[in-house]
Amino acid sequence: MTKMADHSSSVEIVEGCRLPVLRKNQEHEDEWPLAEILSVKEVSGRKLYYVHYIDFNKRLDEWVTTDRLDMKKLQFPKKEAKTPTKNGLSGSRPSSPEKEVVVSERRETDTDPALQKKQRKSLDLNLPSATPPSRGKTLPTP
Repeated sequence: MTKMADHSSSVEIVEGCRLPVLRKNQEHEDEWPLAEILSVKEVSGRKLYYVHYIDFNKRLDEWVTTDRLDMKKLQFPKKEAKTPTKNGLSGSRPSSPEKEVVVSERRETDTDPALQKKQRKSLDLNLPSATPPSRGKTLPTP
C-alpha cells in the first residue's frame, strides 16, 4: 500500500476527480465504488478528501484518507466549455436574455377624468344586466 501513497504524491487530486474509493458495505465487506472528490483539505500534515459515492445517497459522503483511494483509476474532471461572457466579465452561467421593455403610449382619454367617466358609462350600458330574466309569464308588448 505504500506504493499507492508514493504514487499519490506525484499526482495532484483536485475537486471533480473521480476514482474508486474503499468503503465497507452493509455486510462489512470491502467494495470500491466510483466516487467524486468534492473537497480537499489538509489536517496535521495529512490530506483528506471529501467524497461522494456515485449512484449512492449523499448521506454516505465522507472524509477519507489517501490510503483509501485507488489512484490507478484516477479520472480528472473534463474541461468545460467556457461560458459566454458579458462585458468581459466571466460568469458561471450565461446571463438571461435581455427583455424588451414596451412603453405604452398614453392617450388623452387616460388622463381626462370627464372622458374616463363617459367611457365607463358606455361600458356599463354594454354589460348584461345583473338580474336574470324571469321564467314566468311574459307581458304583451303594446
